[in-house]
Amino acid sequence: MNYWFVGAIFGHSTNSPSDQTERFVREGCWENGYKSKHLDTVRSMQVGDKIAIKSAYTRKKNLPFDNRGHTVSVMKIKAAGTITKNHGDGRHIDVEWDKEYSEREWYFYQGR
Repeated sequence: MNYWFVGAIFGHSTNSPSDQTERFVREGCWENGYKSKHLDTVRSMQVGDKIAIKSAYTRKKNLPFDNRGHTVSVMKIKAAGTITKNHGDGRHIDVEWDKEYSEREWYFYQGR
């Protein structure tokens, strides 16, 4: 079994990308937002593999610990599930998303 961390922000116009997480969870799917990138990687995803939608960003304020004024890397896991079908086109995956999953943030900070 493999574990995949995937993104969900893309759109038809690069000027207005949008977060597709709600649509993916509602429709029981995940879609590679690129037309010609990562196709072989997506084709290698297998039924039964675990998948999580993540976003990565930085934060300096409102952290649950003393960051001494430094910027902290954050990864939010927005949804988690299990792959149920790979369409083989390098773009479309069917997923059974865990409807009870709650978003979680993970912090990467060394305190140096």
